[in-house]
Amino acid sequence: MTEIVVLATNGCMVSAVYGVLDVVTAANYCAERRYGTGNYNKINCQIVTIDNKPVIGYNGIQIMPTQLLNFDSKQDVVIVSSSVEVVVDCCDGDMDIGVAQREEICSWLNRSREQGSVIASFCTGSFLLASSGLLAGKIATTHWRSADLFRHIFPYIRLDCDRLLIDNDGIICSGGSMSYIDMVLYLVEKIFDKDVASDCAKLIVFDPVRQKQSPYVSFKAHKNHEDKAILSAQEWLESHYKKDISIDALAEQVGLGSRTFKRRFKLATGVNPINYLQRIRVELAKSKLERTNDSINNIIWSVGYEDVSSFRLLFKRFTGLTPKDYRQKFA
Repeated sequence: MTEIVVLATNGCMVSAVYGVLDVVTAANYCAERRYGTGNYNKINCQIVTIDNKPVIGYNGIQIMPTQLLNFDSKQDVVIVSSSVEVVVDCCDGDMDIGVAQREEICSWLNRSREQGSVIASFCTGSFLLASSGLLAGKIATTHWRSADLFRHIFPYIRLDCDRLLIDNDGIICSGGSMSYIDMVLYLVEKIFDKDVASDCAKLIVFDPVRQKQSPYVSFKAHKNHEDKAILSAQEWLESHYKKDISIDALAEQVGLGSRTFKRRFKLATGVNPINYLQRIRVELAKSKLERTNDSINNIIWSVGYEDVSSFRLLFKRFTGLTPKDYRQKFA
């Protein structure tokens, strides 16, 4: 039997904690249907807390542990829940992401890893994995909205929020609130096989071929800085995105040399001026694709691009989808 425990923490996403158990139960059912009783490696999945006491989820609902945590026993898989607060409040400047009993949790995670456990997280659970040192020298993903906060706190960990799931030889991160389903299906395929994972995805009516977060990312301009010249440039770009824009002319307009302007713009916003303008145009196109019936070409022209083919490539680079596929998915 494969033993999986889900670590619930205060402020976590309640539905995801219980949802992991639901997907595992569905997987056990599918394995039994496909291979017969007793002919498969059943998964036992339980909820634990670091001190064996109930925790309160972000929505105020109490989560009771279904199994006492034994620090000396080895688990095959440990799944770390996520803090909803890190997603909701991450854009309000610096915030304390401290989880109650974080030191005890990180110590237990490291001990579990030393015992050979697979350590997995979904959404912002990667913050705990990073705090524990388990992501040192590895690639991480997290909820796209918390990416800047993650980079600020853990600047030496490579973050790739375009990817929905990353497996670093047994240290697994998945990004996005509902990515716990992608993660559990990935584990089901490793524990059982691809057929059972496919059966399970069909049973719960879930598309198992999700590889990127990029279609879900919304660009939010970073203006929480004190560089007035760059703020002025940002506001000008947001108002004149349809124009044929010269970055050198914009630098001169705000009283800066070209090289200084580009350096300070990147420092203040996290992206260069051209990329900033591209993101504005793509975000406006996404909104029009979602909310209007305008033709795709007209939408492309309306955001300042004359070369339709060029914009389609740019749009796919940022979203992972063509404009047509994006409209079908989100309109």
